[in-house]
Formats: sequence, C-alpha cells, structure tokens
Amino acid sequence: MIESIKKFVEDVRKEMNKVSWPTREQLREATTVVIVACLVVAVCVYVIDTGMTLLMKSLF
Repeated sequence: MIESIKKFVEDVRKEMNKVSWPTREQLREATTVVIVACLVVAVCVYVIDTGMTLLMKSLF
C-alpha cells in the first residue's frame, strides 16, 4: 500500500514537470477575459430579467 502511494506521488511529480505553465502575462489576460465575459453575461441576464418583469407586470 505504501509503495503504491509513493509510486503515485512520483508519477504525479513527473507529469507535473511536463506541464506547460502560463506566464504571468498570459494568466492576467485570461483572467481579464473571464471577468469581462462574466460581466457581459450578468448585464444580459439583468436586462432580460428586467424586461420580463416589466412585461409580466403589464400583463397582470
């Protein structure tokens, strides 16, 4: 059991060395894209929700 855990950790360490990690600038750009996309979706949902609320109030 202990040997299999040691092998697993060793294998994970080997695979992590193969990973191509993003630079700080790439990470910053990707984060900016995600935040802007979230804001755009939030605004769209707000506009649709407000429009539907007004429509429902006018019908009932």
